[in-house]
Amino acid sequence: MTTIGFEVIMGIFHVWHSGITYAGLWPDQPILDNVFREGRVIRILRKSADILPPVLALTLIWSYCSGSILPESFRYIPWIGTVVTAANCVLIPLSGYWWLGKRAERLLSGKSLSWYQNICAKLNITAELAPNGLSLAGVLKKASRDRELFKRITDEM
Repeated sequence: MTTIGFEVIMGIFHVWHSGITYAGLWPDQPILDNVFREGRVIRILRKSADILPPVLALTLIWSYCSGSILPESFRYIPWIGTVVTAANCVLIPLSGYWWLGKRAERLLSGKSLSWYQNICAKLNITAELAPNGLSLAGVLKKASRDRELFKRITDEM
């Protein structure tokens, strides 16, 4: 494997790791869903972790059972659907964490940047010079621990 290929693979894993970290750091506050999409995506990813393994198991059982009753020349057909379903069961969470990783690494701008600076000022912490989504999630998580402060912050949004 070439060095460039290794760097690309490590970059992909870094983005996924950032997405998983971002999902764990993002505060589970429904009021934030009005402004940010991350909360909804994280809830969908958590639900998919509950739903997709049984779907995959049922698909495997179905393919095995239906393959045994088909004539010999058609036995491969149910397994095509199984492979596609298995690929989707793996790729749906991976694509969600990829999207979250890209959002985590993106630099803040516009209203998000002003909200970040405002929250840092209210928490009496030093704001980063070039904050990204992961920084915003960390600050929102700290702010969500204090209900009164979080209510004032969300009222200003």
